[in-house]
Amino acid sequence: SARLPGKLIDCLEKDPEKCEMYIVEGDSAGGSAKQGRDRRFQAILPIRGKILNVEKARLQKVFQNQEIGSIIAALGCGIGKDNFNLSKLRYKRIIIMTDADVDGSHIRTLLLTFFYRHMSALIENECVYIAQPPLYRVSKKKDFRYILSEKEMDGYLLNLGTKESQIVFDDTLRDLRGEALETFVNLILEVESFIVSLEKKAIPFSEFLDMFRDGAYPLYYYPPESGKQGGSYLYSHEEKEAAIAANEESASRILELYKGSVLEELQRDLGDYGYDIRNYLHPKGSGITVSTEDPKISPYVCYTLKEVIDYLKGLGRKGIEIQRYKGLGEMNADQLWDTTMNPEQRTLVRVSLKDAVEADHIFTMLMGEEVPPRREFIKSHALSIRMNNLDI
Repeated sequence: SARLPGKLIDCLEKDPEKCEMYIVEGDSAGGSAKQGRDRRFQAILPIRGKILNVEKARLQKVFQNQEIGSIIAALGCGIGKDNFNLSKLRYKRIIIMTDADVDGSHIRTLLLTFFYRHMSALIENECVYIAQPPLYRVSKKKDFRYILSEKEMDGYLLNLGTKESQIVFDDTLRDLRGEALETFVNLILEVESFIVSLEKKAIPFSEFLDMFRDGAYPLYYYPPESGKQGGSYLYSHEEKEAAIAANEESASRILELYKGSVLEELQRDLGDYGYDIRNYLHPKGSGITVSTEDPKISPYVCYTLKEVIDYLKGLGRKGIEIQRYKGLGEMNADQLWDTTMNPEQRTLVRVSLKDAVEADHIFTMLMGEEVPPRREFIKSHALSIRMNNLDI
């Protein structure tokens, strides 16, 4: 059998069904993982830096790459159509564990590209997973918890800030607290989701608001041709059909900004409180007074819906300590075990074949040597795709 790579920290168990191997970014994280693991069944393979872009590299160069060579040797099942043998796989689970930053996501993406291209049977047989290390540790007095993402962190702070608060609409003197306040806060969060969906299509929310015409917001955006400036907004299905009739090629380029009913429902629900989506950024005139049960905190007047959310999050931060992990190496061994390696507590995401097919297409277009299809892909998807959406 092939020699195992020197950097592999193997486990004691020899039955592949009971074993798992963590591919870990960097030696410092590898050290924490080595100390924190359960050595009976968890192996650690640290890799350095960004591995080879296997989309662009020739097969011979792929095999000669030191990091990829270590992965192939550690797994033991060979590579390629003629030499791959799943029955020789040394670990039933292969877990990719990288930092929660841009470099980490790039390394993760390149590793997945490698598995898609040269060991796809590992994905078909549900052997490849992605670890979900926490981004934050928050503590309040003696209690603490780990938080996986920015979104979860926002929700946590908002929940804390909302719990002991009440708001009063200054124009109607209507007050909300408890579940009624939560309902209002969730409605503002729906507005934020709507804004994010627009911005993913490269439409700034402020620009969208400026396009209000004759009592309606635009439904579609018709981007300009490559190299030109100034797209146009379309307000109805009829306007869209007219644009396609004038230029058939425009059919694939016209972006639907949202489903009509989504905005209608948002506006109707906001209207129940005397508000409109414009008020997320623009003051209505009268304010919303937020107060808490803490006598040390004076009531605060918010003039936009965004301000309400930001202020409640700020209240949630009071009295808690927040630690943000920039990398896996910042966690000590016990923390890494508790959050990311303990099978009873960790969160793993299994990589599916559906992910593989979709990502394979994107990798081919964005990382391959064929320039024309890449240019066409980027041109046709530029408004609906961002690089952070390519993180798998």
